[in-house]
Amino acid sequence: MEPRCIVEIRWGRLSGTKAVIPPGGALRVGRTERADLVVPHDAQLSGLHFQLAWDGRRCAIQDLGSVSGTRLHGAAVTEAEVGHGDWIQAGDTDFMVYVEGRTPPRVEDPAEVPGRLRFREQKRSTSAAQALAVLRAEALVTPLYAVLDAARGERILQILRESVEPHRSLYEGAPGDPLEDVAPYLVGPLAPESRLLQCLVEEGWGKRWGLFCTTRRDFAELRRHLRRFLVVEIDDSGERLYFRFYDPRVMRRFLPTCSPRQEEELFGDILAFFVEGERGETCRLTPRPSQSRE
Repeated sequence: MEPRCIVEIRWGRLSGTKAVIPPGGALRVGRTERADLVVPHDAQLSGLHFQLAWDGRRCAIQDLGSVSGTRLHGAAVTEAEVGHGDWIQAGDTDFMVYVEGRTPPRVEDPAEVPGRLRFREQKRSTSAAQALAVLRAEALVTPLYAVLDAARGERILQILRESVEPHRSLYEGAPGDPLEDVAPYLVGPLAPESRLLQCLVEEGWGKRWGLFCTTRRDFAELRRHLRRFLVVEIDDSGERLYFRFYDPRVMRRFLPTCSPRQEEELFGDILAFFVEGERGETCRLTPRPSQSRE
């Protein structure tokens, strides 16, 4: 199966918005509804500004007679080939182009891995396969999302950018831009057959990459809800601290200690969190019975 081409708006009001071009397809970008990817608030964009065409191997850009021009890595272009990870500027909007699943995981040479570490990795892989089965079953019933900690390794953002599912930092606006490489990211919903879901679990389970949750809220509502817990205040001192609730170890330790009110606030309309246990098992964390919801 040939990969798709992914066009992502970077920064600004529509940051994280993605458009997907199937092999043999094209995408027109502009300010008006005549475009396939519309950026209505950018007054410097033409109604139809530029087009990207994807044949399954190569991506080509064509300026559509725009007033302000189209730039590839800062250089004005009329027609050009666009590579994986290339940066496009049009109007006041920045776009990035990625090829789906372009970068495979780094594979260690078995001959160079000590036997003890090989056994540990085999055990982790078994736990990941079990977790993937659980999460796929959950995704069949209720929309499934992930909250991932980009600070755990550069591979996380690489995977997200090369996937078709929406993802966005929980940090907001210009202050969050410099922290994009270490920010927590919301991604989803993840369908049971999602390549991204499989990749995140197979590569990241047991490495504290983040957690999963099920909810009937949409992406924007869930993001607003989760952003409330990025910073917490210590009762005695009033000190404000970052709360890494998306770290599986933090979530496992925090939930048993929180009050019913804290639990209710944290869950909101979230039905369950799914995190890795100390031994790699899949932990399903739900509200206590008195706090359960319809």
